This record gives sequence, C-alpha cells and structure tokens, in this order.
Amino acid sequence: MSLIEFVKSKVFWKNIGLMALVFTGILIIAFIGLNFYTRHSSEYIMPNIEGSFVDQIDQMPEMDNFELIVMDSIYTPGEHAGKIISQDPKAEAKIKKGRKIYVVVTSSKGENIPMPNCKDQSVRSAVNQLTNVGLRVGKFIFNIGDFNNVVVGQRYKGNPIEEGSEIQRGEEVDLVVEMNQERYTTDMPNIIGLTEPEAEKKLWEASLNVGKKQYEGKKDIVHSKVISFSPNNSSITKGTTISIIFMNDTKPRYKEKIKGFKMSAPIVEEESPTNQIIDEFEESF
Repeated sequence: MSLIEFVKSKVFWKNIGLMALVFTGILIIAFIGLNFYTRHSSEYIMPNIEGSFVDQIDQMPEMDNFELIVMDSIYTPGEHAGKIISQDPKAEAKIKKGRKIYVVVTSSKGENIPMPNCKDQSVRSAVNQLTNVGLRVGKFIFNIGDFNNVVVGQRYKGNPIEEGSEIQRGEEVDLVVEMNQERYTTDMPNIIGLTEPEAEKKLWEASLNVGKKQYEGKKDIVHSKVISFSPNNSSITKGTTISIIFMNDTKPRYKEKIKGFKMSAPIVEEESPTNQIIDEFEESF
C-alpha cells in the first residue's frame, strides 16, 4: 500500500482521532491537577477579626478554613486578655484555605522586664525605647540647661530607676528632660482618627503629657479613635497636659465628628512659659 493510499485509509484517520482524544484527555487532566494543586477555587476573603477575642474564633464559621497563630501579646491597662489588636493578613485580603493567620493580642498582666536606658537620648528616642518594651510615659519633668530636648533622667514612682532594673510591663516612667530657654514650645501633633496607643505615643514624642480621657461608645483598643482633644492649639508649651475624647469608629457620628474638628491658633500666654517650666521643675524636687 502506498503512502497516499495509507493516508486516505480509515485506519490512518482512526489513529489520528485516537491520538487527538488522548492528547485532549492529557490536557484536561493536567489542567484539573494544576487547578487542584494551586487551589484556585478555594480562595476566601479574610474576615476582620481585630477586636474579637481568641476564644471566640472557634465559633466563627468564616475562620474554619484558617489556622490562628498568636505571635505576641501586649499588656494594655483596662483591656481583657486575649483581644486581637492586629492581624496578618489584613481584613478583605484574598487568601487560600489552610493559611496561617498571625495575630497580636492583649495580655492581662505585664511580666517583669529590664528597664531600658532613656538617658542622653532625644525625647522621641526615649519614648520609642519605652513603648517598644511595653512601658508608658508618666509625665515629663523639665530642667532648663544647655541642651535641648535631651532626657537626663528616668524615674519610677518618684525615684530614679537604673537601666536593667526590673519593672512590670505597662508601668509608667517619668522622664526628666533638659531644654534650653529658647525652645520651650512644640508643634501640636494632629492625633484625630488615631487609636489610644497611637495618640499617646504622638503626644509623648512631642513632649506633651496625656491627661483625662473620655470615651463615647464602647471602649475598644482597635475601634476607639480620637475625635477631639484639648487644648488644640497648633503651637503649644512642652509639658502641657492634653485631654482626649475618643469615639468608637463604628458609631454613625464618628466621621462627622472628625470632619468637624479644627485646630485653633496658638494662645498668647501672659506668663512666660520658660518661668512656668522652671517653677514646675523646682516643685518636682
């Protein structure tokens, strides 16, 4: 049989058809296997679990496809233990089944930690040293001198505390700050819309004390945001105590309150701020 006759024969075309079917079948199996391997059909939207408690996660059907991993715990005064304050991946992210969800939660008790060294550092650096290990700033005590905005002492419950001394996480440490007589004011940071820890750190970095706090709606470390503070002058004396009002950002009036906030112009003080700071420093001894 010649080649031309073979090509025209039914046997040839039958074999071609079988080969095409086998090739198509292999492609289909490969695509199905690849899809199963990469689990394209098992992507889920990450729910928002910030503000929830770890022991509630098992009761959330939308979390059945994920594994929760507690990465760290932070002592937060006034908060119950086990509240989730941050998550990774964030809410609304598309993730696959079986993904590990890493969270940071609140702890009920601060463990003992070594006191960091805040001396001979700028206020911003000292504040970072304290907050990074879970400590808080109690108040600023000012000392007029040659340097400006330099921490020269650290105190716990009125007494000096040395680097390495044991202190419980969450406690307050007072910072003694040296400043020259010509730099006694600071720009007031705009803390509107920040959470309580974020707002406190901003104020401390500006050498301002945190005063009375009020809460509208349920107090929540994740959802309680600043809607107002006083005084709210754009320029303010270092060491001024700032009162803050928080509102839970789930309340309908939250965005309206933030939108209506306006910073005030600086107040012209009758008494010299420098003398006031010196008086406060002398009274602290």
